[in-house]
Amino acid sequence: MPKVLLKDIDPREQKQIAAAETAIARGNPQFAVETCQAVLGRHPECTEVRRILRRAEKAACGNKPAGGGLGKFLSSVSLAGKSSIAKTDPSAAMEHAEKMLAKNPFDIPGNKLLASAAETLGMWDVVALAYEEIAAAEPKTENYRLLVNAYMNDEDGERAEKAVNAALKKFPGDGDLQELARQVSVKMTMKKSWDDDGDYRSKIADKEKALELEKKSRVVSDAESAAAEIPKLLESAQADPENTQIFRDLSRCYKIAGDLNAAIWAIQQARKTTNGKTDATLEKLEHSLTTENYESCIRAAEKAVAENPGNKEFADYLEQLRAAEKNYKLQAIKTLVEKYPNDYNYRYDLGLMLLANGDVNGAIRELQLAQRSPKNRHLAMLNLGRAFIAGGKYDLAADQLAVAKSELGMMNDMKKDVIYELAHALEKSGKRDEAVAEYKTLYMADSTYKDVAEKINAIYK
Repeated sequence: MPKVLLKDIDPREQKQIAAAETAIARGNPQFAVETCQAVLGRHPECTEVRRILRRAEKAACGNKPAGGGLGKFLSSVSLAGKSSIAKTDPSAAMEHAEKMLAKNPFDIPGNKLLASAAETLGMWDVVALAYEEIAAAEPKTENYRLLVNAYMNDEDGERAEKAVNAALKKFPGDGDLQELARQVSVKMTMKKSWDDDGDYRSKIADKEKALELEKKSRVVSDAESAAAEIPKLLESAQADPENTQIFRDLSRCYKIAGDLNAAIWAIQQARKTTNGKTDATLEKLEHSLTTENYESCIRAAEKAVAENPGNKEFADYLEQLRAAEKNYKLQAIKTLVEKYPNDYNYRYDLGLMLLANGDVNGAIRELQLAQRSPKNRHLAMLNLGRAFIAGGKYDLAADQLAVAKSELGMMNDMKKDVIYELAHALEKSGKRDEAVAEYKTLYMADSTYKDVAEKINAIYK
């Protein structure tokens, strides 16, 4: 939905909005609310009116959130059953969200519904407005990230920069926010460069050529800027060797410049500092960079093997790299599990890796513990079922997968995987009729899923 600015609407309506702003200033917010609601009903794409409406609604309720407890419960009940229409009927969802916000403009569920519906319509300025309110009420890193993302999608670099800087003041050691700040900075720098040089896209008739030129320009510019920054950062690190942030910045510049080995070295130096020794994000970053380095080396080796199919030395080196990568990932995740035994997400990752490496008993042990992770509970149950199947314990697999199926509501991809593996386990157990019933359930929901159509056709033949 295209934007509509306040200056673009009917002059009479502009005067009404001006009168509404005056009413807010004079202590008559209810008049402003009614006026803005009427104009917004005719121009839902005018975010300026929506912002003024929100100010009026806040003033009308004394600029204080509605009471917690029952108020929050009623808001959640109001939202129940409505969130799905954010995708199917976003305009209706926005109207419902506005009704919720009219009662309490600070309402987080109402703002989330508004954001979801606006995103479906591509109204990123409205998404940003909603997340401004959400981040103010719940200043979490995820809410700031979504706010900055909305600004970036709305091509509002200045607000994105202010928002990410505000977030970093609250969470100075958050690696994800620091990376987001870098992305915003790069985009702002490139935009300024383009503005100074003029709109080059208008001078290029071929749109694909323009996009490719933009991509190459961005990569070269980033790499050159990063390379130029490295000597300065090395000098700063020598002068202030306990400054963890300098080594973070140095690692980032090395990575952009294409030197992953040096990027890993810089993070290792950061981990030696007093603050770095207790910073878990640095350990994760080193693991991520090392994994990326292995993947880069493997891609290069695969290319060399493809170009030299008869070269045994290249082929052997590729196999050595793959084995080294697998061993590194396994040892790294084992170290994380030892350091953080109650982080069940790490146990889930270890369980998957052990299962892939054929250590069925080890995988079962870790995946049983990983079920305690709210994030990965059902994935852990699914893969635990697979581990039981791999170990020939088909009855245990069927029991495990039946529980997972009962906990999953809607028929999404996860539930399809669970039902398929459940049918497989029942089939292996000799319970053919029960297996057929599960295959039929899956076929009725999605006949294109894996080989379920072939299985059903075979049954009817």
